[in-house]
Amino acid sequence: MMENHLEGILAPWQSRTTNAFLESLNSVFSAVKRKARGFRSVKHLIIMRYFTAGKLPLPVAP
Repeated sequence: MMENHLEGILAPWQSRTTNAFLESLNSVFSAVKRKARGFRSVKHLIIMRYFTAGKLPLPVAP
């Protein structure tokens, strides 16, 4: 069984990449989702994720 999956098992060492970045991003998105309970739509949640992931400043209301 391991011989069938050996390529996938060895891939992180060969490519020197892991999913650590995606895991940390998922953690950030989960925190945004917890904060977003008051948002009225999924669109607002998605916009908040873009601001958070892109490290953009939130616009100030006039």
